[in-house]
Amino acid sequence: MNTTTIYLASALITDQDNRMLTVRKKKSIYYMMAGGKIEKGETPEQALIRELQEELSLTITTNEIKLLGTHSTTAVNEANTIVTAHIYHIIVNNTEIQPASEIEEIKWLTIDNYQETKLAHLLKEFSLPIWLKLMK
Repeated sequence: MNTTTIYLASALITDQDNRMLTVRKKKSIYYMMAGGKIEKGETPEQALIRELQEELSLTITTNEIKLLGTHSTTAVNEANTIVTAHIYHIIVNNTEIQPASEIEEIKWLTIDNYQETKLAHLLKEFSLPIWLKLMK
């Protein structure tokens, strides 16, 4: 069985109330971080800026993002696939973010609702523990 690796740039997006933004793509039951595939010739930062504009009409600059680290895990929507992501933290003040492109729905997670939400592995394994520490 051959496995494929997809390289991503993803964002742990929080707001002034420390809610965490998640997105659900069309035909998926899992909520994940916004972001997407790094295209040939792009840096992870360039990919993230492009993807957030495409998916959420969110305009950011490199000054607004902070690298949290990288993480690899099994993809939830693609068989025999590993995702390796550069994950950044972004704090947004504007909570009027609207889904676009392949995003079906956005959901702001709180300490009260995150446990009832189906989370993608990358978010659950890497970003969720970081976010929970921010909540304390």
